[in-house]
Amino acid sequence: MTKRSITTMAAIMAGGLLISACGGTPKAPASTSAAPSSTASVNSDVPAVPSPLPAKALDGSPCDSALTSSQVTHFLGQSTPAKPSDTQLGPMCQWSSASGSGAGITVAYQTESDQGIGLAYENVKPKAARWQQLEPVQGFPAVAYTNTEDKRACVVVVGVTDQLAFSTGLTLGDKSAAQGKDCFDAAPEVADAVLTNLKARA
Repeated sequence: MTKRSITTMAAIMAGGLLISACGGTPKAPASTSAAPSSTASVNSDVPAVPSPLPAKALDGSPCDSALTSSQVTHFLGQSTPAKPSDTQLGPMCQWSSASGSGAGITVAYQTESDQGIGLAYENVKPKAARWQQLEPVQGFPAVAYTNTEDKRACVVVVGVTDQLAFSTGLTLGDKSAAQGKDCFDAAPEVADAVLTNLKARA
């Protein structure tokens, strides 16, 4: 993975869902996960997940299940090898275009917070430079955000249950950026592909 893509991906997440949770917002205590109420019921702004996926859909690393090799090629062209990592919220994977264009994708499974998409509403929405509640992705609630005014990079968070979610970070390549394309328009397609693969695991 190129250093430029790593830097860009770090910028996508900086101050956002993953970093803000690691930087002082603790995950929900064990007693909360056992309670019948969900984040959606606590915060009226948070949409509930009408037909949740089984928790096993987010098992393992996103490097192995989030995107197929052909899907990565479709979005990035030839890519560098997938780079797995672990965060406080769960496992994460990064892919970067091998062309040096700066294009890249990050997928993270939010398996440790017990707050689902509600974590984005709590941690990200109040301070995001751009925030947009998207049309549901295959019936699952989704939001897009970025912490800068740059339209090149953004994150989409999709709730798969009221307690579980995944996020996809997308950085557009140089050509797309030069053409004035907006990450908010392109990123939901990546999230849709990830969700299709997760549903196949259910």
